[in-house]
Amino acid sequence: MQATMEKTSCPQPSFFEKNKFTILRNITYLTVIFLLIIIPIFKIAKIDIARNEAYIFGNPVTVAEGLAPVIFAAGIFAILVIVLNLILGRVFCGWICPGGWFAEVQEKIRRMTWTPKSPTTSKIFYIVFTLITSVLFSLLFLNWVTDLRVFFYKTNPAFVPMWIVFLGMTGMFYFELFIGKRWCRVFCPTGIYQKITPYHHLYKPTLVNVDACTDCRECVKNCPMALDPRRMAYIQDFYKGIAACIECYNCIDSCTKAQSEKCLPVAMGIVKELPPRDPDFISGKSLNKH
Repeated sequence: MQATMEKTSCPQPSFFEKNKFTILRNITYLTVIFLLIIIPIFKIAKIDIARNEAYIFGNPVTVAEGLAPVIFAAGIFAILVIVLNLILGRVFCGWICPGGWFAEVQEKIRRMTWTPKSPTTSKIFYIVFTLITSVLFSLLFLNWVTDLRVFFYKTNPAFVPMWIVFLGMTGMFYFELFIGKRWCRVFCPTGIYQKITPYHHLYKPTLVNVDACTDCRECVKNCPMALDPRRMAYIQDFYKGIAACIECYNCIDSCTKAQSEKCLPVAMGIVKELPPRDPDFISGKSLNKH
C-alpha cells in the first residue's frame, strides 16, 4: 500500500517531456513532407514532362531551364547530407528523410498487424495499407516531374513511360515500407553512404546515470535501428555502433517514460564527451556495473 501511495504521489513529467524528441521529430518530418507537396502544386519549382514544360515561381520556362533548380536542389541535398554527417552523424535520417518517417510509421503498424499470432485479416490489412502508402509515396515524388493527369491520357507520349516509372517506384517503395525500418538499417543507399563515409556525432545518446538503469530495455525495444543505445556510442562497428545511430533520441523518450513510472531519474541522456567505461560495460556483460 505504501509503495502504491508513493508511486501515486510521485511527480510525473508532462506529455511533452515524455515525448519531446518524438514530437519535435514528427513536426520536422511533416514540415518536409508538406514542402514536398506544396512546392510542385503551386509551381514554385515544377517540371511537367507530359507537356514538355516547367515552372519556376509560377512562371513558365523550358524544361532545360526548369531542370536548373532541380539539379541545384540535388547538389544542396548531397552537400547537406555530407556536412550533417561530418558534424552530427546520421541526423538527416532521423529528422529529415521523408522515407524514414514513412518507414517508422509503417514499422509501428507492422508490429500491431504482422506477428506470428496475427489473424489473416490483419495481415491482409497490412498488405493493402502498404500498397496504398506506396502509391501515395510514389505520387508524392512524381508530382515534381509531371502532371499526374498524364496517367489517364493514353494519347500522351509520356503515358506509357510514366506508368513504367510509376510501377517501378511503387514496387521499390512497397518493399521499403513492407519491411519498415529494416530498409533504413540494411538497404537504404543514403544510410549506407553515411555509415561508410567520415562521420562525427557531436551529440551522443548514451547511459549517463548507470545507477538509475534498471535494465528494463525499453530504450533497446524502441530503437528503430535495433541498437543498444546505452553503450552503442562506445562501439565502432558498422551495424552495432554509433555509425548506425540516426540521432532520433527515441531511447531518451522511452527511458523518460519508463523511469518516471518507477519514480526514478532518467538514465539515458545526451553528451558531447563520453564518460569513461570499463570493458565489461562496453561489451554488454555488465551494463549496471560501476
